[in-house]
Amino acid sequence: MKSHPIIERLHSYSYEAYLVGGTVRDYLLGEEPHDIDIVTSAKPNEIEYIFQDRTVKTVGKNFGVILVDGVEVATYRIDKYGGFSDKNVEIAYAGTLEEDLSRRDFTINAMAFDVKNYKLIDPFGGSEDLQHKVIKFVGEPQKRIFEDPNRIIRACRFDAKLDGIIEKDTWNALRKYADYVETLISPERIRLEIIKAMKIKKASKFFRTLHQIGALIYIFPSLEDCVGHPHGPHHCEDVFEHSMLCGDCISTRYPLLKLATYLHDVGKPDACKINPRTDDLTFVGHVNIGVDLIRNELTTLKFSNKEIDYISKLVFLHMRKISPGYPKALRRVLKELHEAGIDYKDLVRLIVADKHGNLKQSLYSVSEVKTLLEFIQKIISEKSPNRLNDLALNGSEVMEITGFNPGPIIGKILNFLLEKVLDKPELNTKEVLTKLTEEYRNGLL
Repeated sequence: MKSHPIIERLHSYSYEAYLVGGTVRDYLLGEEPHDIDIVTSAKPNEIEYIFQDRTVKTVGKNFGVILVDGVEVATYRIDKYGGFSDKNVEIAYAGTLEEDLSRRDFTINAMAFDVKNYKLIDPFGGSEDLQHKVIKFVGEPQKRIFEDPNRIIRACRFDAKLDGIIEKDTWNALRKYADYVETLISPERIRLEIIKAMKIKKASKFFRTLHQIGALIYIFPSLEDCVGHPHGPHHCEDVFEHSMLCGDCISTRYPLLKLATYLHDVGKPDACKINPRTDDLTFVGHVNIGVDLIRNELTTLKFSNKEIDYISKLVFLHMRKISPGYPKALRRVLKELHEAGIDYKDLVRLIVADKHGNLKQSLYSVSEVKTLLEFIQKIISEKSPNRLNDLALNGSEVMEITGFNPGPIIGKILNFLLEKVLDKPELNTKEVLTKLTEEYRNGLL
C-alpha cells in the first residue's frame, strides 16, 4: 500500500494517521478501493487548519469526519449508542487507534495500515478472517446489532462479496434479530445495500443468506415466496433457484438490470395453477402479477420512479416474442422500449439470462445471440414507425379529416393508426392513413 499526501502532511504536523476500514480490506483482497478512508489523531478543527489550502468540506463534524479533496479524514472516536440506529449515538474522541477500531462492525473492516512503517494494525484478527473468508462481528454480536440493525444486511452483503462463511455466534445473532429488518432499518439504507450487492458477480448469495437468516421476507416477500416453489414441466429447478441462476448471469456493470433479473419471475407463485387437461403447473399472467408486486416492493424500499419504471418494464416485456420470424411482435416491443428509454440490449441480456437459468434447456449459443441481434438491428434499420410522431398524419390533420374537436378521441385515432403501421410499416403514407382515419370516423358515426 502506498503512502498518501494527506497522511504525509498529517505526519508532518506530528499527528498519527492511517488508512483504515474498507480501504485496507480491499487492498488485502487485491482490489482497487473505491474510496480512501483515513483516520487520524487530529481533531476536526486541526484538520481544517492543516488543509486550509485544500478543498475542505465538513460532512459530519459532530462525528469527527472531514472531506479533504474528496477523501474522508476522520478523527479517532468511540461511539456510545442509544440503540437501534446509527443516528442514535453519542460521539466522543478516542485516544488511540485501537479504540477507534473497536467500534467497527466486522473484523475484516477493523484493520488499519501504517504506510509510514508499512505495518498492518489488526487487533481483532481481521486479516486471518479475510484470508478464510469469515464474516465475524467485532466483539459481542448482539451489541453490534443493537447499535445499528443495518449490520444484519451488511453481513449478508459481505458474505456474498467474499463468497464466505459467517462465524457461528455472528450467524446465531443474525437469525435471532432478523426481524429488526422489518421495523428498525430505514428503507433508504436497505435500498443502498441492495444496490451495493448488485456490484457482486454472484449476488445470489446475498439473497440466499437473507433467506437463511429469515430476513428476505421483510425486504422482498415476493422473492421469499419463490423459495422451494415448484416450477412446472419446463424446469427442474424451483422458481427461486431459477431466479438466482438468471441474476448471476448479468454483469455487475448493469446493477439495475441484474436486480430486475433476480426479480423477473416473482409473480409465478401467485399465478400458479394446475392445468386440468395436462395436470401440469401453469403460470398464466405471472408477468402482470410480478410487475405489481415489484412496483409495490420497490416503492416501499424508496427506489426512484425512474428505477422502478425501468425494472418493471423489463419484467413486463421479458416473455414477449422477439426472436427471428416475429417482426410484428418485435416492433411493438421496440416501441415500448423506446417510450421507456430502455436500450433493447438490456432486454436481450435478460432473455438470454432467463434461458441460462433453466437447467432443463440448452443455453443460447453465441451464433443464436448474434442472429437475434442482427434480426433486431434489421428491424431498427427499416426505420419502422414506433411513435405517434413517426406517423404520416399528425393530430391537426386527423381533426381536419374527421371534423372532431381536440380531445381524447384524437389520441385514440392516432394510436389506432400506429397499431396498423406497426403490423405493416408500408401503410404509413398520408393517403393510406387518411383512408383509415375516415373509416374509423365512419365507424363512430
